Amino acid sequence: YNISAAAISIFSLAFMILGSLCLLGSCTGKGKGRDYLLKPAGMFFAFAGICAFISLEVMRQSVKRMIESEETIWIEYYYAWSFACACSGFVLLFLAGIALLVLSMPQMPRNPWETCMDAEPEQVE
Repeated sequence: YNISAAAISIFSLAFMILGSLCLLGSCTGKGKGRDYLLKPAGMFFAFAGICAFISLEVMRQSVKRMIESEETIWIEYYYAWSFACACSGFVLLFLAGIALLVLSMPQMPRNPWETCMDAEPEQVE
């Protein structure tokens, strides 16, 4: 289980690096010509958060299985501060990914009929 959790964590790290590169490419572009990079950055960060969550759950199940084993006797156990940091990292990654996806969505028109009418408005004389 531990090797599986480590492999999934590597995928999470790779998604974080790819998301950071997309975000960096979007921010360093001249003008607003590179806003299209926000969508992949958001997806990469959301995937990194999901991978981190899966890795945490695999690790938690591994510890739970070890504790319930008859070969080991545990009186009491608790999660350390690193587990709380990993959980907060999952939440931050996932929320950052969702926020980037929301920011990269197209703007809503002020008038809802603008999307229904393709023709130019007629000039009244």
